[in-house]
Amino acid sequence: MVYYTIYIKNLYNTTGYIDVCLTDDQLMKDYLQFLDIGIKAHRPYAIAAAGVTRGSSGSFSINLSEIAAITITSTT
Repeated sequence: MVYYTIYIKNLYNTTGYIDVCLTDDQLMKDYLQFLDIGIKAHRPYAIAAAGVTRGSSGSFSINLSEIAAITITSTT
């Protein structure tokens, strides 16, 4: 699991960021590729199952051009 704090341009809430826990670091890889060569990934990212929840989890999607910064914390 990878915990992301994503700072988003034009996000009008009290913090300016969202926190999400995803199953892997693919979002970070896609964001770095976007910064390097400008290719946008068009894919959903699997949200990690919370606690003892079983079954299918949800998905997360974001426009990479709207991201101002990302911080990650990986758990293994």
